[in-house]
Amino acid sequence: METSGQSINPLPPLTFLVEWENARDVEMMWTERAMRGLSEEIRRNHNAFGEKPRLMYLYDEGSVKEADIRACVERIAPELDKLTDLELVPTPGLTYYRLKNEGARRAKTPFIVMVDSDAAPQPGWLQGLLRPFSDPDIQGVAGFTALGHKDVLSRMMALCWIFDLPSEREHTTKRRTVHANNCAFRTDFFRANPWPEVKGSYKKACGFWARDMDRRGIKWVRTAEAMTIHAPQPGHRFLIWRAWIAGKDRDYHGAFEKSFDRWTRVKFAFKFWRKKMARSTYRIVAKGKEVDLKPWQVPLALFYGWSYYTICFVSQLLSALTRSYEAPAKDANAPAPRAQGG
Repeated sequence: METSGQSINPLPPLTFLVEWENARDVEMMWTERAMRGLSEEIRRNHNAFGEKPRLMYLYDEGSVKEADIRACVERIAPELDKLTDLELVPTPGLTYYRLKNEGARRAKTPFIVMVDSDAAPQPGWLQGLLRPFSDPDIQGVAGFTALGHKDVLSRMMALCWIFDLPSEREHTTKRRTVHANNCAFRTDFFRANPWPEVKGSYKKACGFWARDMDRRGIKWVRTAEAMTIHAPQPGHRFLIWRAWIAGKDRDYHGAFEKSFDRWTRVKFAFKFWRKKMARSTYRIVAKGKEVDLKPWQVPLALFYGWSYYTICFVSQLLSALTRSYEAPAKDANAPAPRAQGG
């Protein structure tokens, strides 16, 4: 491969892995944008592929009909069938991280690229994601995900949630985190180091994976050159649920980062709440223009932001007071930690 700033030609043999779980939760417009963005990015690089890439849409056959995915492809991006070796992969009851792990298990190419069914690749995404592999020691690359928006609620989340804004490219490259919605790996390496099974946590497998790789000295990087626009949360009810789950996840992750002591976790919940309340207030007031937030929408956005992180806080506090954890085994290959109690 070639050095940073240059196009990679030819691109290495690779497999795109796309879960079809998020597509069930978000508005169809976001799924369509994601599929169209992926198709256009593959088409832009069509002449750079040394061999036709493989594209797998993986789904839980008990919850999704193959015909629905096929109809979406034929309506939105029929060229995918010609540009890639397209495969719709039914699985028995697998969900988000397990779908991605299953895709890696089935891949036959030296590289795999993961992108969500509701995350739209932007121009230059694929080259940006693969370019760091010019260093043979790099095992994984994390891309840059920003949150899409269309109303006050989604604009608030774009400002205050876990993803950076498009203008914060320098900041995002410094973060030691990876999102499973936008990343690439050497296939053999990822098969040996898949997303972990984290019992008692909903969406923290990425964090545990990144921390474990750093602890073991595995070389992986984060780049702002590979950008996707992810769908926002679909409405108020989903956001309330997501805030509640996020609070439990935060306590779970904090326990293994900071301390298993219950009262330390309680103090951590208060500290995290104060930090997020201050941060959300600042970002809504100071950076609202970046997501087209109008001045008269600021009070409602503040209400949403404060409500979201207060729900997170209550959930995290209750988790700290009621749940206990088993410390993980010392062995690097030990199973993921488990939660006990409520």
